[in-house]
Amino acid sequence: MQIDPKIQFPNDAQPDAVASPRSPGAAIAGSAKPVGVSPSAGEDTVSLSSAHGEVQTLAASLGSVPEVRSDRVTALSNQVRQGQYAPPSQQVADAIIKEHGKLNVRA
Repeated sequence: MQIDPKIQFPNDAQPDAVASPRSPGAAIAGSAKPVGVSPSAGEDTVSLSSAHGEVQTLAASLGSVPEVRSDRVTALSNQVRQGQYAPPSQQVADAIIKEHGKLNVRA
């Protein structure tokens, strides 16, 4: 099917034929332009910053970091089983208060 830009429909508000900015023989290719060429008026452009690549790299490396530090958990579990784990009471109280603040519980 071919569209003829010279055809005007009865309810068409545009009285003139549609003009094409491309030459008739031009192939429609990707919109990649050489570096340093400014876009024509009314043409859409896109620009990606280097931050996008950094975010992708960080996201990929985050997947390799374990959620639980199993070596630390094992060491603390052994201390608890042997009765050697005795955290300072001030540290325990601070942790309880901090955790309670995260919950945002209302009475």
